[in-house]
Formats: sequence, structure tokens, C-alpha cells
Amino acid sequence: MAIATKPAPFSSPRRNGETTAASLSLVDRLVRLVDSSYRFLASVKLAVLTLGTLAATLAYATFFESRHGTAAVQEYIYRSPGFAILLAFLGINILCAALIRFPWKKRQTGFVVTHAGLLILLVGSYIGVRTADEGQVGMLEGQVKSELVRIDYPVIRVREIDPHSQGAGTEYALPFRPGPFEWGPAKPKDPGLIAGFLRLATLGIVGKPTTREVLTQKDDPFQLVVVENLPAAGPAVIHVADPEGAPMARITLNFKAPGMPQARDAFASEDDHWFVTERKFQRVVRDQRPAMITFSHVDRPDLVDDFLKPPPLGVKGSARFRYADREGKARTYDWALDGQEGKSITLPDSPLEVTLSEITEFPTAAGGLERILGDDPVPIAIFKIHAGKDEPVTHMALANLPMVPNVIPSADPAAGKRPAPLAQVHYMVAPRLDPKGNGRFGQIEILAGPDGSLYQRVFGRGKETTGELRSSGPLEKGKPIVAFGGNPNLPMTISFQLDDYLPAGVEKQIYEPVVLPKAQMGNGIAACRAEMTVGGQTKEIWLSRSENLDPPSPRHLAFGDRFFELVYDVDRKPLGFELKLDDFDTGFEPGTEQATHFESKVRLTDPEQGIKDKPYTIWMNHPLDHRGYTFYQSNYIRERDPRTHQFTGQFQSVFQVAANPGRPIIYSGCLLVVIGAFLQFYMRAGIFTDGGKKEREKKAKAKESALAKAGDDADPAL
Repeated sequence: MAIATKPAPFSSPRRNGETTAASLSLVDRLVRLVDSSYRFLASVKLAVLTLGTLAATLAYATFFESRHGTAAVQEYIYRSPGFAILLAFLGINILCAALIRFPWKKRQTGFVVTHAGLLILLVGSYIGVRTADEGQVGMLEGQVKSELVRIDYPVIRVREIDPHSQGAGTEYALPFRPGPFEWGPAKPKDPGLIAGFLRLATLGIVGKPTTREVLTQKDDPFQLVVVENLPAAGPAVIHVADPEGAPMARITLNFKAPGMPQARDAFASEDDHWFVTERKFQRVVRDQRPAMITFSHVDRPDLVDDFLKPPPLGVKGSARFRYADREGKARTYDWALDGQEGKSITLPDSPLEVTLSEITEFPTAAGGLERILGDDPVPIAIFKIHAGKDEPVTHMALANLPMVPNVIPSADPAAGKRPAPLAQVHYMVAPRLDPKGNGRFGQIEILAGPDGSLYQRVFGRGKETTGELRSSGPLEKGKPIVAFGGNPNLPMTISFQLDDYLPAGVEKQIYEPVVLPKAQMGNGIAACRAEMTVGGQTKEIWLSRSENLDPPSPRHLAFGDRFFELVYDVDRKPLGFELKLDDFDTGFEPGTEQATHFESKVRLTDPEQGIKDKPYTIWMNHPLDHRGYTFYQSNYIRERDPRTHQFTGQFQSVFQVAANPGRPIIYSGCLLVVIGAFLQFYMRAGIFTDGGKKEREKKAKAKESALAKAGDDADPAL
């Protein structure tokens, strides 16, 4: 920036040849104050101070961006009030430095043009910050999109659902500005250094730390408060006690093969460690070859005895009947079922006659029950039980599932009320252990009793494929038990232990922080933990943004007979026209996932401008401009199946979209700066001026005249 010589200082009135403070009038003082301020605003000192501060700020911003990402530096530095004030001081300094030299000489043309360009550039930048819009549009091949996804403007949408019609009522779009930093109960909502500086500079008024953000107003029919924010998060599941939940246990399975220095965990993830029973069957199974692990729950002490001391099971298994004899006393009878199909027995000391109709198979794969029942199919024994001449009642018993009712109600309403069971039947079958067939060498079973006590039993290989009971007994939490091996004859050692047990619990989906590389800061999937209050009842829920640009799947909360749907989305702005993606092509480096190019073939439809299916090709450095929006080919997203979370092989083409009304002004300012610099440094001599030669000669003559006049006025005596 060129700086001219400093003009003559302000001259005040004199009295008796002297100037005193008392001699200055109020107007003179104001004029002097304005003049001093004006000269300071145009001074080199302010220019050096402003430019030095700007350079230091930009240097810190570069460091800050490398640590926290682009979103953080935009919010806390480039779009902050402090940075705006700094640029305002720079603009005022540029303006005053130019005005103080008015009227301008021809030789100052380059100087004036350069300063005018800088001012226009600052004005255009301000207009751009105030009016510019930016977002993304993502499409799969064949899709049509007509809205701008403004990813920098998160919104939590809340809709109340009618439980009868399943229709959505009023939607509340709650703006949410979480910022680029993680915050929550243990971390205040600020980046530390910057917020601390703001609190110090404003005496604590600005930048006060907070760990909660209330999104609703007082007159809203509910309250929504965000209590934790994670800018980059991944899903996880926790298990918490809940009286309305199901029994669940955390089990560890370790194995040690010959030559291994230490035992290893057989489960791949934390989720695999947890066994959560299904409400209907009260059982869950995990096939972790070479062993299968089961966890089940019973609500009667007699079923615990069956678990610890089963009858001889044979090939077809055994049925244990519990019934009341003629005197009303509880009796138990075991019936080995090998070769008994079609035969009948009379339960001792009772009028009950039992006929084994058949032993059939219950398919589990079709109903997705393999995870619960363990095998496909599962044996099922069907009995006909009657007393005297009464009609027989059909009793069914699924193998090793005593919590399933023996008498199943009919689906036919005309069949009437379900008949009462005449006996309780527990059908027990030894597990199939066939290393060549199902890959199992053994089976580990854990049972939770009605009083919260825990028990275990282990089946090992027996004759052919029928397992034999090797051990059984109580199970202590945290105590490892060797199930197989541990001796020279069996070099593979398998042990297990119960780490945790919840008599009633639920699985809750949460989100945990994900640490991203510095180059990928800002690319994480954001999540937040919110508390919703309706009618004095408060419930907690985790919400997550979508992995792509489509709206995420909604989460649901129920408050009595009121149901709500919550979505952590972003603002979606209509474009006023449509784009359809016909083809998306991307190339990769051989053997890598590093993309080498992107190209999208789209068709534009804008009814207001009479455009229908006009083809365009967008690729890197070749954007599409329409209605003030510029579409840049920026990236792609690999599509996942929402149910399996596996990649589908499709790619979503992503366009970065920008609309900046201040861009022409910015370009004009840049052009003027270039022209001014050219005029000032390359066209100075011989075009508009003689380089100041005439001014210097004029000053020299004026000085000579002054000296000559001073000599003439001198005292002749001297």
C-alpha cells in the first residue's frame, strides 16, 4: 500500500503569539479530535498494526484448521465477529489512506485504482458472507432431485404420529447449531482457547460454557434438549437394566490352541459377547464353532432341576411330565421316547393317559429363529393326553424350550377357548455334535433361574453324534470354567465365564466418538443425545445424521398414547428446477479405491424457463451454471443397504452447489487490484506523469525564493 507524505499539522488560533488549551474553543477541540482520528485511521501505524494482526490471524487459522478441520476454522475464525471487525479496520484504513491524499495527481492513478479494488473486494466478500448459499446434491443413477441439501445447517425434525391412521401431524423443524467440537456433560460447548479469549475480552458476557442446548420454545407441546454432541460418531449398543426388559448376560469364550502363547477371545465384537433372550422362547443361541453357546431363562425352580439333572436322553430324547395324581399331589414321570411313537402310557397314580402321536421337526430357518433355537430344524414332540373318556388334548413340546406353552391356542375363532393343559411337558434332547456335519465338538449352556441364580452345564461328544452331559452346576460371575481340553489328550482348551448378568434389561443404541485423521476432519457422521419431555415424562434418545445426502431413518419415542418421530436432518432448500442423473462414471487407480476422475451426465428441467430434459455433462473443473447456482462435481458416496449395511455396488454422485451474489463484485475488485498494480509499478514513468520531476522543481524554486526573500529582509547592520 503506497503511503503519501504526511500533510501539515492542524493550525489553531493564536493569542498574543501563544497557543494554550484554554484558548481553544469547543469546536476547535472537536475539529482537532476528528482530524487526529482521521490521520490515525489513514496512518502507516494502523496499516502495519492491521496487516500484522491479519497475518498472525491467518497463520493461526491455518494451524487451527489443520487441528480441527475446515468447519471449525470457518465458524470460529473466518465467520466470527472479531475477524469481521479486523477486516473493517483494514477497509477503513485503505479508504482513509486514499482520501487523505485527495485531490489525486495523475501519477497516483495506480495507487487510487489499487485501493478502490481492495475496497470493492472487501465489500464483495461481505456481501458474499451475508447472502451466499452453499450445499450439496447427491443422486443415484435414474434419480431426480430438486432440492439443495445445506449440510452446514442441521435441523432436528419432530413429528407426532397418529397411532390409528399412522399419519403424521404437525412437523417441527428445530434449528440446531452444535458446532464442530464434541461437547456434553464432561465437556463445555466451546473450543477452549477461543471461547476463553472471548470471555476475557467481553468480561464473561460472550462465550459462556454450556453443556445443554434447548431447541424448543415455551409454547411448544414438548421440550427437546440436546445434552451431548458428537461431530464424528459410530453406532454402538449398550445393555442397561430395565424392569420391562428381558434377561441378558455377557459371556466370554476363550480358546487356546497348541503353540499359542495365551488364550484368545473367540468373539469378534462387544455385541457378540452379549446374549439377550427372546421373550417368547426365553432363549438365545450363538454358534461359535467348534462349540455352541446357549443362554436361557426359566421361571420355575423345577426347571432348574431338569437342567442340572436331566433323565437319560437317548437319541430321540426324553419327556418329563409334571402332573397332579389322584390325591392332588405333584408327581413327576420321565418317558424315554426312543421307538415310542404311536404308543401310550398311563401316568402313575393318575387317570391321565398319554399317547406319543409323533416326533416331527419344527423349521427355524424360514422364521429366522436359528439365532434363538440354534438348529434347523428343532425336534418337536406331539402328545395326546386325556383323562378317562374325556376328549384328548393335544400337547406339543419343543426340544429344550420349557418356557413355550404346551397347549397352543387355535387361530380359528370358531374353535373357542384354549383348553387347559392336563400336564406340563418338558421335552429334553441331547445336542447334535458332529464335527463333520455341523462343525461342533461341544455345547455350553447357561441358565438363569427365577431367583437370579445362574447355572451351567457342558455337553461333549458321545456315541455317534449324540452329545453327553460332562458337567453341570452353579455358575459364579467372573469365574472362568474350562469346558473342553486342559489335558494332554485334548490339546485345544476352551473356557468360558459369565461377566455380567441383568435379570431384566434392554439394548439401547448409542453413539461413540470416532477419531478421524486430520485430513478428514469434518467428514464424520454427526450424532447427538437428546432428552424429550412430554407431559412431565422425560426420555432419552440418540439421533444420527445420514451417511449419505438422503434423510436418515426416523427414531421413535412413545409417551403413553402419544407417538413421536424424530430425525436428525439438515435444512433442505427447493432449487426451483430439477436435475436427473442419467449416468455416473468414476475411475480408480488400479488395485486401489483412489478415484482418478468423476463424470456425471444429467438432464435439466426448468418449467419457468421453458427447459425440458436439456443434457449437460459435469466433471471436474467443468461445472453447470443455472439460475445463479453453480454445480461442481466434487465427490461420490458408496451406497449401503439400509437393512444389511453392506455396500450395494452403486455410487451416489455428489455435487457441490454454490450461489454467491457477491462473486461478480469480488472478481471486479480483483481485476481492479491487478490493473492498479500494473499502472502503479509498470506504467508510472512517461505515461501519466514525469515521475514527479515538475513537483520537485517547483519546490526547489519556492525554497530558493524563500531564501532570497529572507536575505533581503535581513538587518543591514548584520
